[in-house]
Amino acid sequence: MTTQIYDGRDVVVIGAGPAGLAVARELEHRHGITTVVVDRAAAPAISWRTRYDNFRLNTTGYLSHLPGQRIPVTAGRWPTREDMVRYFDDYVRRQNIRLELGCEVKTVERRQDGWLLDTTSGEIRTRAMVLATGNYRTPTIPKWPGLSEFSGEFVHSGNFRNAWPFRNRDVLVVGAGNSASDIAVQLANDGARRIWLAVRTPPHLVRRAMAGFPSDIFLELFAWAPASVVDPIIGLSERMMWGDLSGYGFDQPPLGLKATVEQTGRIPTLADELIAAVRAGRVEVVDAVEAVETDRVILRDGTSVQAAAIIAATGFSRDLDGLVGHLGVLDDHGCPHGGFASHVGDGLFAIGYGIPPNGPLRAIRLAASPLAEEIAAHLATSSRAQPKVPAAE
Repeated sequence: MTTQIYDGRDVVVIGAGPAGLAVARELEHRHGITTVVVDRAAAPAISWRTRYDNFRLNTTGYLSHLPGQRIPVTAGRWPTREDMVRYFDDYVRRQNIRLELGCEVKTVERRQDGWLLDTTSGEIRTRAMVLATGNYRTPTIPKWPGLSEFSGEFVHSGNFRNAWPFRNRDVLVVGAGNSASDIAVQLANDGARRIWLAVRTPPHLVRRAMAGFPSDIFLELFAWAPASVVDPIIGLSERMMWGDLSGYGFDQPPLGLKATVEQTGRIPTLADELIAAVRAGRVEVVDAVEAVETDRVILRDGTSVQAAAIIAATGFSRDLDGLVGHLGVLDDHGCPHGGFASHVGDGLFAIGYGIPPNGPLRAIRLAASPLAEEIAAHLATSSRAQPKVPAAE
């Protein structure tokens, strides 16, 4: 195999999602550091390209741009999937970000003068490396007893595109987050016959906008205050907003909203359309899935539903063990040590892991510049001798 060497490229970023693009832009524009972004996908921001129809950004576009370039105002308050894909493509072009697509990193190893990456395009040596593969790398499939014997259709939300294939069918949606909510509403609007929403942990339900202002702006205003102060206020506003929803299957969440985000990483669910569908009887909230049989799904409370299809909005894993697990750089949750953006050690940096309380895209923008500065400082203090290995004959 031909060895590919990036002469003069000081940093390799693994992952061409928003976090990887943002750091690459800051390194090049602010510090003049030659950077290449590698990704196994055929296009940047692949997880955004494959989101379901009717997807809209859950945070306001005004706060959700990357460094150096705003989302066009024509995208409105909550940009669609198509708006975001156009934005990321334009970002790559206008910020002149160097991409190596279709290049999967198989292993990474420390070297005395940096890092060696074994990829499907050959070997890459670099003085510093940034992990930016994101939180949505691999779909999480629940380990329900009997799932393999289910005679109906099983779909993970990562493979759900629209409700058309489920018209006139009984469907169980599993999950309580924004994806589950959006999918249940799509099914209700586009002809599914009966829809159940299986909820294990009651979510915090908020409106997309309150008093004309996007909800995430209110969360920003409360970002400085501790959960013990904020959560009673939010709890009161939730009760005033929705009333008592326990009769519809939504019990009180075990923690306050801010405590939930800080302790579990679960963000609130934008529920305007979902609550309307539940109150109208078009979506029925049921207990969590306990097991699956050939023709029915057993719930935690002992009841069952006979669904023709199960759509599991059960999240994704970061799936970093195979890539960097041997380096001892991951915490108990599978995230790189150090938080949302950090120098993990020895010229290995990471950004975009975990769920920040102020929205991931805004958090990426705020973290990319300091992280790029930290990378630049590391390169300035390390050896500047770039290894040059001749290509194999």
